[in-house]
Amino acid sequence: MKKKLFCFSLCVFSVAFSFAQMQNADDEGLAQSGSLKKLNKKARYGAAIISQSFSFGTANGITGSPVVIAEEDGTVEMVAMENKAYVGYMLPYNQFMKLDDYDFKIFYKNSFRSQRYPPQKVSLTDESIFLDDNYGMVYGFQAEETGQRCKFSYNYDYMDAKYLTRIFFHHGIPVLKHTVTFKVPSWLQFDIIEKNFTAAYKIKKEVKKEKDFTTYTYTMENISAVKQEPASLGRPYYLPHLVLTVRSYTVNQKSYNGFKTLDDMYSWYNFLYKKAENNTEAIKAQVSQLTAGKTGDEEKIKALYYWVQDNIRYIAFEEGYSGFVPQTVQEVFKNKYGDCKGMANLLTEMLKIAGYDAHFAWVGTRDIPYDRKEIQSLCVDNHAITVMYLNGKVYFLDGTEKFAQFGRNAYRIQGKSVLVQDGDKYKVETVPAATMEDNLMLTKANFTLKDDKISGKVILTFDGEAKNYFHNVYNGIPADKRKKFIKALVELSINNAEATNVKNSDFNNRDIPITIEGDLEISNRVTMVDKICYTSIDFVPASIVNVAPDNDRENPYDLDNVYLAKHEITLQLPANARAQSLPAKFQASFQTNSMDAEYISTGNTIVLKKSFQLNSPVIYKTDFENWKGFVAKIREFNRNNITIQLP
Repeated sequence: MKKKLFCFSLCVFSVAFSFAQMQNADDEGLAQSGSLKKLNKKARYGAAIISQSFSFGTANGITGSPVVIAEEDGTVEMVAMENKAYVGYMLPYNQFMKLDDYDFKIFYKNSFRSQRYPPQKVSLTDESIFLDDNYGMVYGFQAEETGQRCKFSYNYDYMDAKYLTRIFFHHGIPVLKHTVTFKVPSWLQFDIIEKNFTAAYKIKKEVKKEKDFTTYTYTMENISAVKQEPASLGRPYYLPHLVLTVRSYTVNQKSYNGFKTLDDMYSWYNFLYKKAENNTEAIKAQVSQLTAGKTGDEEKIKALYYWVQDNIRYIAFEEGYSGFVPQTVQEVFKNKYGDCKGMANLLTEMLKIAGYDAHFAWVGTRDIPYDRKEIQSLCVDNHAITVMYLNGKVYFLDGTEKFAQFGRNAYRIQGKSVLVQDGDKYKVETVPAATMEDNLMLTKANFTLKDDKISGKVILTFDGEAKNYFHNVYNGIPADKRKKFIKALVELSINNAEATNVKNSDFNNRDIPITIEGDLEISNRVTMVDKICYTSIDFVPASIVNVAPDNDRENPYDLDNVYLAKHEITLQLPANARAQSLPAKFQASFQTNSMDAEYISTGNTIVLKKSFQLNSPVIYKTDFENWKGFVAKIREFNRNNITIQLP
């Protein structure tokens, strides 16, 4: 078998190699490459043309009623911008989206010639997405030199147009011209919502009405590539795109609703949700065991909620309808893993067995900017949680959030709309918005200056998202290195500092803030000149100063949190010593972010109080310079020393 496999591989390589010879650059290809280089100098290849044309029909759906289907005819003309560049275009696949036919042509001598290389399959799994059970197929070729071209044309079917949700104009490669056309028949009410169509993008729209069709054409030119950069804001927030919804349609003179209203959208969600055939008998014994001996409601709920967090491992699991159908409770319980839907399904049913009013629910995380009232489309939601009602209060429980405290919501869903399953009806709830005060980082230190050393006690406190972030970092460290990590925190990242008597709160108790404390001795921090002492007690410089977008950055920066950091550092001076010179009171702000700091001298005691507020976590490119100015001021303040007159 291995020998046959090896021979097959050689055969494929030989064919690919022979095809690779049937290509050459031409003047047009070189001209296209030059134009694309003006958009992105570092790109290896780009597209001269991307054309997508959509038409619509009907077929029988999985519910037995007619559904709208869509057909996409696409053409992509690509060109190598460097020698030895792989040139390719990816199409996504799932149960509702598939390729009907395609042709792949490479320019050779004076024309394009069909050369069908086998496509390459790629994974599209993203832990934050549950509505797509996609994989991708990349259609491409290895270009030998700059200016070599290919033409990829395809016919693509959407077996249910509910899954035709969004069209973006930007790609991971530069594009000279992208055209999107919708030929909408008179029997179809098709909603096209234009997002981020600012004047800067110069998108041309044409509407042509014929007897039985209305054709919408959107054209955008000179499109730069979307750059992959860390901590980037989700592209739906700022890149132009179209959100698509089948509202209603008529078949044989009978009218049907697509997603005309939220009621219709919920009906589809609920139809797929009920495909999970739960056998709750499989989990009753576990629920009884976890709640045994627990007296109050909160104690019982925590036992179940924390058990799911601790014992069910998150794995993105997508297969067929699993894009929306949860794994059954018996599967998740037996396997001890599941995706967000499976974990929400299990937690919901466990709470129900324990007697609580719990519901499966769908939510779009902060990666998604859409308003559920405006847009009814599958791209609105990408996550599943449990919603529970108790004593007039709504709780949002996310089993995928390891170490999450009961009653505290993850930042990624704060402020978001939640669609709650309730039989044939539904509810819409809103997760409370994030506040800085809920996510507190506090540093308190009391030091004494003696000779050339500073020593004292340090106490660190983390709460809210700061606590969750700590847990994720701490538990991601090998067990034998965790003590060293905790010790380094007490040492405040100071060189020549030594922490002793380090203690911490019970990290297993989610219901209390994390506290870490220890004794700290700092050497080589003091300079003596006669009776004058020069030193610094600003031991906790705002780490945010490390966030400085470089000149090449293109995407908005998303710090992905809001928090309040407060620090109070006290320095006790020797008897009869006094502060001679202290930095002036400081204040700097950027949007609704700010830092305030003040040195206070009373007798032979100096206190530094600092407060940093991050309340606007997104930095757009137009604000990069203002942000850099903000952190530069903070950095300058952090470098200040204090002067002490000794007796």
